[in-house]
Amino acid sequence: MIPVGTNLSRKNFPVATLSLLLANWLVYFLLLRSDTRIGFWIWRYFYSTPGDQYPWQLITSMFFHANFWHLFGNSLFLWVFGIFVEDKLGWKAYLYLYFLTGVASNLVHGSMVGIFMREHLFIPSLGASGAISGIMGIYLYRCHYSKIKLLISLWLPIRIQVPAVIILSLWFLRDFIGGIDTLRGIHYNVAFWAHVGGFAAGLGTCKYLHYEIQARKEKLEFVAETTLERYGGYEEGIRAAETLLKTDPDNPEIHLKLARVKSRFRTSEEGRVHYEKSIKLLLEKDPKRAMEAFIEFWNKYLTVLEAKHQLKLSRLLNKNLHFDLSAHTLEALIESNQPPDLHMEQAHLYLAKIYEAQLERKDLARYVYERFLDKFPRSEHREFVQRSIHRLATE
Repeated sequence: MIPVGTNLSRKNFPVATLSLLLANWLVYFLLLRSDTRIGFWIWRYFYSTPGDQYPWQLITSMFFHANFWHLFGNSLFLWVFGIFVEDKLGWKAYLYLYFLTGVASNLVHGSMVGIFMREHLFIPSLGASGAISGIMGIYLYRCHYSKIKLLISLWLPIRIQVPAVIILSLWFLRDFIGGIDTLRGIHYNVAFWAHVGGFAAGLGTCKYLHYEIQARKEKLEFVAETTLERYGGYEEGIRAAETLLKTDPDNPEIHLKLARVKSRFRTSEEGRVHYEKSIKLLLEKDPKRAMEAFIEFWNKYLTVLEAKHQLKLSRLLNKNLHFDLSAHTLEALIESNQPPDLHMEQAHLYLAKIYEAQLERKDLARYVYERFLDKFPRSEHREFVQRSIHRLATE
């Protein structure tokens, strides 16, 4: 069975993972044309030899591979797991932990050879599998809730999804048993203790950095994202989203997901509150997304927000050529019982402008101006409105 992906989705481009893959393949192809003398020099100074080791070999050995299939296998595992670890940690922390766990894997391998297998002290080791094992340990810690997509065989393109905890635990157990076998004198030509050391270093580093806090949050986000889109059986997603809001009450996306699920079959007070909260938060972060969320909200509830927020939304609608909807929402706003403040004044003036300029309804523009004079007799815009009424009456 071959891992070919996961059920997670990425948010960022995996620049660090791709860079590592490119570096490994570039080194491999460059060495294909090297002669025996260069090959010996690289073996002597860049592979990791426990009995005669230079400090830099702990890192340089990660970029060399024994053959094509050794590199291909490492590349596949790095891609499947590395892109998501990078997405969770960011490329800087990801690279730091990649090399940290890679160095740790070489040290563990060297220590086990020096203590229990001294006859192998001068056998060099190479490959990125120790660092990749570290990345897999980090993946297990941060993404334990996910599932791994497995290809049954190259000849039968059948994929199954298995919980990451099961797959990675079995993978670690296989390497640990392989390591025990090497201590018993069974030689596999695989540095099992480097795999074990890298994996353990990945888990230990996550524990030291308290990644469990973020892991719990990511699990709740994943449950919310994957279950709230269903048409049934989304109660777990609602609980996850509500738990998230206890620690992150200003998360607009979670409010929007809850608003949608609580308004799916009929309108509700909870759905309305979540929609309004989401739209207000998005207005500060992503106005276009706020406008899109408001269109959803309007189609379901036919109501408007407070004047200061609705005025921004109506202007966004008008700017994006939704002239009719902009006018309808401003009509609803000026007909509402909201207090006659500065925002309501601006709503009247903007609605009259839309009627006159975009919709070419001068009669309605005049009507709105007349209502403005009734509601705001002391407004600083009174003279402008009176002139506009006179102009519209004579045209």
